[in-house]
Amino acid sequence: MASGFEVLGHSRALQMHWARRFGAYVVDALVVLVPTWSILLLLGESGAIFLAIASGVVFVLYATAAESIHGKTLGKYAFALEVRPVRGALTMRKVAARNAPKFFWYLFPLLDAILGLLGSGDPRQRFSDRAAGTTVVWREAPPAPAGRADARAS
Repeated sequence: MASGFEVLGHSRALQMHWARRFGAYVVDALVVLVPTWSILLLLGESGAIFLAIASGVVFVLYATAAESIHGKTLGKYAFALEVRPVRGALTMRKVAARNAPKFFWYLFPLLDAILGLLGSGDPRQRFSDRAAGTTVVWREAPPAPAGRADARAS
């Protein structure tokens, strides 16, 4: 079976999937890091290690809460992505497991994606998605209701 990297080189759909996931991650990182760092700096905390650890805790809590409740974070919402279970229901345990790498937001998510693409299986999954039994899918817009003509066409 081909690795995700082999498929990635030939599949425009997979390239778009990972581009959307990267964009969603950047949005989520900004949503978490800017307010967290701003508050901590206002409180006089400026140590890089403290800021990194506090940001990691907030990132994991934010992503776990948002995905448990809505199946998506703000970043995933912006890029029309959604977390879904491979089998069964989307539980807090599955969502927490898939978000654990975000504790070290500056390194582990990249390694998680690389490990997922190196392995065999669904090339849309990070390593932690496979371990947790989740995947991220592109939510397509619902089809237009049948029989409705566009008002501007008349």
